[in-house]
Amino acid sequence: MNPSRRNVLKAFSALPLAVLSATTAANAMQTPIRINIPGPHSLPFLPIELIPILALDRSLGVQLIVRYFPSGVRALEDMLADNADFSAQGFTVLHAFLSKGKHVQALAPLNGLVPPYGIVVRSDLRQQVKSLAALKGRSIGVSTGNVTSKTYLQQVAEVFLTANGIKPNEVRWVPTAQNWEGQFGALSSKSVDAVFCEEPFLSALESRKVGFNLSDFSDPKVMAKIPGAGHLRATLTTSSEKLAQAPQRAEMMVRMLRQSLEWMAKAEPKEIVSRLDPQYKDEKLELIDVLARHRGMFASDV
Repeated sequence: MNPSRRNVLKAFSALPLAVLSATTAANAMQTPIRINIPGPHSLPFLPIELIPILALDRSLGVQLIVRYFPSGVRALEDMLADNADFSAQGFTVLHAFLSKGKHVQALAPLNGLVPPYGIVVRSDLRQQVKSLAALKGRSIGVSTGNVTSKTYLQQVAEVFLTANGIKPNEVRWVPTAQNWEGQFGALSSKSVDAVFCEEPFLSALESRKVGFNLSDFSDPKVMAKIPGAGHLRATLTTSSEKLAQAPQRAEMMVRMLRQSLEWMAKAEPKEIVSRLDPQYKDEKLELIDVLARHRGMFASDV
């Protein structure tokens, strides 16, 4: 072989390695930022999941590492244990942590005022459970925290049931993760009689015929019974200590969240879901439908 041609071929064969090395070096130069959220694909936290997908982090020279937890309480606890820089969870969760001397600091809202929650009952109980009153004495799956810190969803579930004449101690609470596997598994295995959940799981469980929607907040009559129904759902959070140590990191995180929310406000539901790339076709269609019905649920101004 001609020596010059051999040298050219060697140069071309080395190109992929050179590109890989350059990419690895570029990633190594990016500052990692870690955030804990419930999920994956829990509707209130989609704006955070989209940040690395849209490369909003890399455009600022950082790498956002999204870490999933079965509940917001666990996400917050892990952040306070210095395993992450930020967390996102229900706003009402912060009160319990503050009362225990944990210096948690809400930085920005994720959601607007549309609460897509409801009770989904196992399909085989359709004839036995025809009203909320019939849930007394039954088991309800919900994401749970610990003895002193209830999750946001359990707090809302208790208010929801109380408004309909059922005391929280009149049902048996069963821990279920705030993701599809947790919700679907609890109903399909008959580990619970019902689950209290939010979109997109609310619609998905019904469309997969593992449960039926007994009552949800989209009904104005249901909403009218709930005190404080138009509350703040979820927030981006850090600790006061982390905020004091690295205020520029918090500013950058809020900036990325704002850019993600602005992109979502302009994008069609189909485009949002295509970026998230759900595993199954049915999941894609369900998420598109949910986003189309709840366009106002995400914050317009952080």
